[in-house]
Amino acid sequence: MSGVPVITCPDCAGLAFAVRQCQCTSGGNRLIVDWDDLADEPYSDCQLCQGDGSVAVPCLSCARRGRRRAELVLTVVNLDTGLAASRRLRPGGLRPEPERGGGWWVPLAPIARELADAVGVQGLRDHWLIDGALQDPVLWLPRRWQPDLPASQRYALEAEVLAGQDHSPWQVYLGRSTANPPPPEPARRLGQLCALADLLHLDLVVEVRRYYGEASWDVRYELPGAAVPVEARTRGANLPAAVAVTTVAEAMYRLDERGLSAPAYTVRLASGAPTGPVAVDLDQVERRVFADLASGAPGAQAVWRDSRWWHTRLREGGSSEELHERNTGQVVRREVTGLLRAWEPPDPAWWGEPVDWWECPDCRPDSRLRRCLCLLGSPTADPDCARCGGAGMAPSALACNTCRDSRRIYSALTVTVTDLSRAVHELWRPAAGEPATMVATQPGGKPVYQLRRHYRAARLAATFGVRPQDLTPVDDVGCHGLDQDLLDGIVTVDGPGMDPAGCYVSRAARGLPGARLIVLAQVPEGPPLVDLIRLALGLDLALEVIVCDYRRNAADPLRLHGDRWRVRVVHPDAPVEPDPALPRSLEAAVADCLEYLENALLATVPRDPDQPVPVPGLAVPPVVADPTALLSRLGHHYAGQFVTARFTRAGCQLWLTERNAIHPLARAATMADAVTALRL
Repeated sequence: MSGVPVITCPDCAGLAFAVRQCQCTSGGNRLIVDWDDLADEPYSDCQLCQGDGSVAVPCLSCARRGRRRAELVLTVVNLDTGLAASRRLRPGGLRPEPERGGGWWVPLAPIARELADAVGVQGLRDHWLIDGALQDPVLWLPRRWQPDLPASQRYALEAEVLAGQDHSPWQVYLGRSTANPPPPEPARRLGQLCALADLLHLDLVVEVRRYYGEASWDVRYELPGAAVPVEARTRGANLPAAVAVTTVAEAMYRLDERGLSAPAYTVRLASGAPTGPVAVDLDQVERRVFADLASGAPGAQAVWRDSRWWHTRLREGGSSEELHERNTGQVVRREVTGLLRAWEPPDPAWWGEPVDWWECPDCRPDSRLRRCLCLLGSPTADPDCARCGGAGMAPSALACNTCRDSRRIYSALTVTVTDLSRAVHELWRPAAGEPATMVATQPGGKPVYQLRRHYRAARLAATFGVRPQDLTPVDDVGCHGLDQDLLDGIVTVDGPGMDPAGCYVSRAARGLPGARLIVLAQVPEGPPLVDLIRLALGLDLALEVIVCDYRRNAADPLRLHGDRWRVRVVHPDAPVEPDPALPRSLEAAVADCLEYLENALLATVPRDPDQPVPVPGLAVPPVVADPTALLSRLGHHYAGQFVTARFTRAGCQLWLTERNAIHPLARAATMADAVTALRL
């Protein structure tokens, strides 16, 4: 088959749109419907189909083109050398193998390993995950596919399968010339998670629930006294499998949401280092928890608290009704049955005094009413406001800006800073008349204060040998870092007579579980910048690095401080953005680049199905020196302006963004030559 294989989109028959059954038909001709209804009857007042029961929607499978590209490209890149090898899969070029169930499939892992051998990769990692082990991706062929079918029929079926991969037509695997380190043993990893729970004064919860008749395991951190989550997470079919995929970040994920109902107590202040991983009998824990589940309970938990396990069954609690509006105009009703612990473990020994709090005045419980935006900068609501009509409260789908939907305004905050090997706990509880210095005024006239050093989180970075920009909330997935006001102890007071320290602490504690702020003091993990340059050049793409140095703003608390970076893989001819959003540090920018590498690679694939997917070859990329120091020098020289450097196989090009206008600075074979040409 010559040229790019393209087929007519089977989802829309080439029309670029499809006629689908309207969403309203599931609930029937009623205003209020149950979430699991299957009435197969249109809603007469439907806002989408006007009672017809069917709607025309754009075909997302083919991006409204009516045609889909039937090819898949696998690429392996050696991060140490920049060498890349690729294999293009098209109809007629697949190597199906029989599957135990009687069908046929195409394993992709052997192809990836062949490519890895060609570029000298020993430790192959899955896709964009720099530390993820290679899984076993496969292409499943239809049951109709048989090796004795005529070639034209086989190729047509293979084309449909390959076209189904057009959501990710270019799959890139990363690796190094050295083998991957072995994963930790599940028992040792669970022991490490237990030790960290003791260090941070948290609960480690091992939970199993029944999920469609099967056991579903989860391992997570919680605050003592928090409610059992309604929705279960599935981390594995057994405890060793769940522990194997649970990192500290995974265990902390959505800790703030799970802990909104947790009681708030101060922490008996202490600091120090753990003695090492706790010795855990993984099999014994699994057997005990599973035995509680086998007794007929809907779930069971083992809670690590105060350096020991506490076991409890889960039982059904009260039910609640949730209402959601559909875009059809109907209201969906869902009855949710919560779970309760049959027995609560004793209160933790590290609990101190209860933290006082009062109810949030800017939202209403059990409703979506929030303080209206017309009250910003004004003591009274606007009677002509289109949102609230002068009532001061308006419906909003967003969380309350004052309490983050916790309904609590805390008077104190416990700040825990850790590098995962030791921790420091501090209590921020302002006294009456806490000193504060007025340092600026907002454009609307509100005063801006800076509190004393105790309330400045930036000072805690030195304790762990990191920079203030390396302090991030422990459940911050995007590595955005702590808010600059929190680092510097800055607060804007809304009205006269308000206590700056009290406003500062209540705002810092909003939406935090149990009035606890847990901060990770670590440089984000990731490879050096030069490794990403080798990656981009090996893929025949470009690595774009943007830096902006805000050192001139150091004396202004209302403006950004420090330097900001962004790193991403782009097409060599992609336009330069005039006003990009930049992460806090270079290391965070590198981690962000790897996190979204799959999306960046997909953006470089031509959208036209008649254009082939890129296939990088074995050409040796040029040797590139680490440009970090030169980029920092450029950022310092052009302080306050975006400096963009783009590295390609042809060399390096620099741009400067000034007042949203992009100006070319220099083009040279290397970064050093470009900087020299600028006489810097």
